[in-house]
Amino acid sequence: MIHPRHLIFAAVLVAAAAPIQAAARPAKACPATTVFNTELKVLTGYRVITGPDGDSLVEPMKIEAKQIPLLKTGKLLGMFELPAAPKRASEIVVGPPDVDLPMHAAPYAEMFILLGGSVTFKTAKFSAEMKPGSVLLFEDVDAKIGHGGRTGPCGYISLSIAP
Repeated sequence: MIHPRHLIFAAVLVAAAAPIQAAARPAKACPATTVFNTELKVLTGYRVITGPDGDSLVEPMKIEAKQIPLLKTGKLLGMFELPAAPKRASEIVVGPPDVDLPMHAAPYAEMFILLGGSVTFKTAKFSAEMKPGSVLLFEDVDAKIGHGGRTGPCGYISLSIAP
């Protein structure tokens, strides 16, 4: 059985080879989009849970960096503490541009941190443009309709963590 992580790496390798085959076409210019830098103090986004009506419900979420001394340097290290769980798994996900994402319940609880690109995130009652640094905490594993959306014109890169 092929592990999904291997499929992601295979897709990245195929995507990396594509410009060699399509050299005659002008390349789409996608700007550097990351907001992750040494000044980052807070991650903002949404928590997605199953509401009382059985549909996905969205709540604003903010995770502030905890300031911790960096060894004996006199400098501070910003650390974002994510929700704890006995088993943690993470993946870097590279999504293709301009793809409609069908509505679905989360297959498992997952924290999605957008590192680059963009995604339009939707539920039956909510829509938001997600930019680099945005966070979604998916807990709507038993939702009737769930969530979906559309990837942006430059695709996206995200860190996916099972909290």
